Amino acid sequence: MSEIRSVSRALAVLRAVAARPATMVEVANTTGLATSTAARLLATLDAEGAVRRADDGTYTVGPAIRALVEGASAPSAPVAARPHLERLAAELGEAVALTVVDGWTTTTIDQIDTTKPIRAEDWTGTVVPLHAGSVGLVTLAFSTDAEIDGYLDRELERCSEHTVTQPAEIRSRIRRLRDGEALWTHGEYVDGLSSVAAPVLDTDGRAIAAIYTYGPTYRFPGAADVGPGSPRWVADRVRAAARATSVDLGHTPTGEPFWSAA
Repeated sequence: MSEIRSVSRALAVLRAVAARPATMVEVANTTGLATSTAARLLATLDAEGAVRRADDGTYTVGPAIRALVEGASAPSAPVAARPHLERLAAELGEAVALTVVDGWTTTTIDQIDTTKPIRAEDWTGTVVPLHAGSVGLVTLAFSTDAEIDGYLDRELERCSEHTVTQPAEIRSRIRRLRDGEALWTHGEYVDGLSSVAAPVLDTDGRAIAAIYTYGPTYRFPGAADVGPGSPRWVADRVRAAARATSVDLGHTPTGEPFWSAA
């Protein structure tokens, strides 16, 4: 019974902060909980990303809950993305995949492999932290500044020797992505692999997923500055696939710089 009571109290706290931003004392007053209980529940929910505490001491619904709500419509994302993934794989000749945002991570849920004899492993089901490579970084770029602050205000996992974990450098990358730059990453999740990604946006312009391509760094992307196989050419096609998927899911592009090259 104590477990059931704890769940009921946690839901009451979530309802309170979902109604409007509230301090710990206001949450306690709204829910009828003791302040110590409200504080303990808020701390636990904050650690799980279910609520977020602002600088002024108020709490709001966090990214984990938003991801769950958005996930209610997410089953259509694989269906919408699949034809665009197929075209993209045929264009690039390298592996392409769809990943969905799940709190502070992304999970690959669909992949089309390259037909080349040397290939990377299938990443379906792989969970990757948002800072470790192109996929998470493009989804961070479409998060709010408060969400980014919350994510970076923690110890960041180093997945390989090339993983960037310095908050200042990650913020610089996010600014560049928001300004319309495509970001290639090399070996930041697994040594020897290069990737570029573009976000799949929902009707509110939030990144609920991303389309990405990856391959062995020694051959991908190509060395040419322009034309087929070049980094920009590949990135533009990934962006176009993600943009088309976003439109199919109801997003209306409004001149975001990130789409300018696609």
